[in-house]
Amino acid sequence: MEEKKKKIWPIILIAGIVVVIAAILLILVLVIAGALIAPQIIKKYTVSSSYSYANTVANMNTTNKPATVVAATGTPQDYTFINNVLTKDETQVEAWVNNFYPGSSIQKTDYAGSETSWWVVTSTNPMDPVSINGVVITYDQVEFHLRDGYAEEISFVNHAGDTALFNSLYKDFEALYGPQQIYVGDKDFLTNLMDPSQEYLSYSWFESDFDGYYSMFLTKSQHNNQTQVDVSIYKY
Repeated sequence: MEEKKKKIWPIILIAGIVVVIAAILLILVLVIAGALIAPQIIKKYTVSSSYSYANTVANMNTTNKPATVVAATGTPQDYTFINNVLTKDETQVEAWVNNFYPGSSIQKTDYAGSETSWWVVTSTNPMDPVSINGVVITYDQVEFHLRDGYAEEISFVNHAGDTALFNSLYKDFEALYGPQQIYVGDKDFLTNLMDPSQEYLSYSWFESDFDGYYSMFLTKSQHNNQTQVDVSIYKY
């Protein structure tokens, strides 16, 4: 019996050494693989997280940009007047606002920790209607979403808008640009409890559906029983 134990122990010792060596080799393989793969992951993340709207604007293909239509005096502005404000920098945006909405005021909100800001343009004077392919948009406020200091979105906001206006505009746009599925915003439990009337409904026509260059969104939102209808145009 003692003889058997003496024969077994060397085998156990050798097996243990083999296991330890294999574990060391495995660790070395993992370390080397990590050293090779990690920089690629970091590089990929860095590239994806370095997106800049300013860079997008600088490299934007404007081949399909619609020509600016100058509206006759006393008629609604053709929506292409936004050509001189979307994708423009803050200085140009402010100059555009002063040109088309003289005497208006601009409330500027910068969001901490991001490169985005929101400008709200209001005026004591009526704002001229806008025509989108013959569909006339009336509004009382203009809003801009800016990213990296460039205008990415313009919204024509009607605070007197209601469901009838929203549905009427959708039918007009549907006839021009085709049907779209409605998006219904979700509400959490607290919102349902505190503001059960709140809602967010939106239709989207992207470049290929709209004019080949811009994207358009029609939105109806309600908060504390106050409804507004927005027509927004984006350039991504």
